[in-house]
Amino acid sequence: MKRRSFIKGMAAAGASALIPAGTVGAVLTACKPSGPAASATSGGFDDIVDRAGTWSIKYGRATDGEIPMWIADMDFKTDPFVSAALRKRLDRDVLGYTSTPDTFFDAIAAWEESVHGYKADREWIGYAPGVITAINQAYLTFTEPGDKIIVQPPVYDHFRLYIERLGRVAVDNPLIFEDGRYRMDLEGLERIIDDKTKALVLCNPHNPCGILWDRETLEALAAICERHGIIVISDEIHGDLALYGRRHTPFCSVSDAAARIGMIFAGPTKAFNLAGLSGTAYCIIPDKDKREKYLATLRNAKLNEPSIMTLEAVIAAYREDRTWLDSLKDYIEGNISRVESFFAENNLGFKPIHPQASFLVWLDCRGLGLPQDKLMDLFLSKAKVIPSDGSSYGPGGEGFVRLNVGCPASILDEALSRIRTTITAASLL
Repeated sequence: MKRRSFIKGMAAAGASALIPAGTVGAVLTACKPSGPAASATSGGFDDIVDRAGTWSIKYGRATDGEIPMWIADMDFKTDPFVSAALRKRLDRDVLGYTSTPDTFFDAIAAWEESVHGYKADREWIGYAPGVITAINQAYLTFTEPGDKIIVQPPVYDHFRLYIERLGRVAVDNPLIFEDGRYRMDLEGLERIIDDKTKALVLCNPHNPCGILWDRETLEALAAICERHGIIVISDEIHGDLALYGRRHTPFCSVSDAAARIGMIFAGPTKAFNLAGLSGTAYCIIPDKDKREKYLATLRNAKLNEPSIMTLEAVIAAYREDRTWLDSLKDYIEGNISRVESFFAENNLGFKPIHPQASFLVWLDCRGLGLPQDKLMDLFLSKAKVIPSDGSSYGPGGEGFVRLNVGCPASILDEALSRIRTTITAASLL
């Protein structure tokens, strides 16, 4: 079942019931660590968190002891610095109407400069009601029904989903996959642009392929889009999770052209595991006319007022010393290494694409020679592991799945063991 179909089904059912404790318990029991005890330096990331009774969408799909490795939601406790800030605020027992303090914007500006090397003026920064909600508002602000918006598949499925729901037309500029790596097809981009093309949605870093786009590519993209009068809407929600000592490059930072046509949407949601705190996001729009027009759209829809908990969480996440986040990234890198070593040592027909950012591994399963429905059945019905369906990410996603490795190593090891057992039993190779 595709992610959008699953969430739609949850909504139709009201999503009101708690996850039965036994359901999650079956998953956790199967994934208890079988190796050495968790080390004192693991930062608590080895701890298995029981999410029964939390309305978890991720575990709500694990109905028969499956291991859920689909939606981009990590199985780790929140950064204790953020949790402490939320508890401290709740201890005051006051949750009345609240304005947005300068501290919120100052924390974002300081983070962008210190972590990403981008000195964004304070006035360029605005609150955003969640990255996808905010991107949808950009569609409504800068395009009209029937206008074309370019996406670069295989790419996060919600870009296309809401382009179509809002009456716009999604146009594909597929990435080129060569020698195990992806790159943008900039020549192809030039060919598909016409007078109805008004915007391009950039996934930076790219989900699901794990790409940290380099400055040269982004500069070239900006030049093409400015020449054709196209705005660039850059989803940078995974930027705080650049791995292996690399640095994320914010789109609007690469050139004057990028600053004129670009807008960034980002936040601590992925890096600090805050997806349940809706609205922990911000926008950066350097061009004054575009910024004022966009922020007016948010005000007119009353989408410009963050909650108290949103404010506290963002400020706390971005004002800490990054020790927890650095430990998290080390742990994720370790899990990625586990996946890569496992498939290198076991000839199972899978090739993981090495991610440069985030906790998502794009897994090439074409070596099995299975159609997508049979591939997903292999995972879901036989291995009892729930990945994201690669075909949901558009052209180029067939034959792939996306694995979420933001989980304790014991859970990952159990999932990999199930995959190996299933492939061996099926005699597919």
